[in-house]
Amino acid sequence: MEGMIEKTTLEVIIAGRHYPLKIQKKDEEMVLRIVKNINMKLEQLRQAYDAKDNQDYLAMCLLQLTAQQVSQSDSSSFDFEPQIKEIEAILADI
Repeated sequence: MEGMIEKTTLEVIIAGRHYPLKIQKKDEEMVLRIVKNINMKLEQLRQAYDAKDNQDYLAMCLLQLTAQQVSQSDSSSFDFEPQIKEIEAILADI
């Protein structure tokens, strides 16, 4: 069918928890790279800090990754709206 978006189901593991995702087939490689990057950052944080639980590490990871993205952006203010909408769409498909 013309115009249909090909979707796939992908199960990822972040911080030891399994998350089934329904994503566009074309985004599969990107999502896997993101998950790998998140898990690598989490491991680096575990080695550097003595936090109480995974939520602490996830919060620190989010701050670091967001700071990197903002510093790489040319604008002084960063618009999170497109990323939030994309995450909401992915979560709605779960």
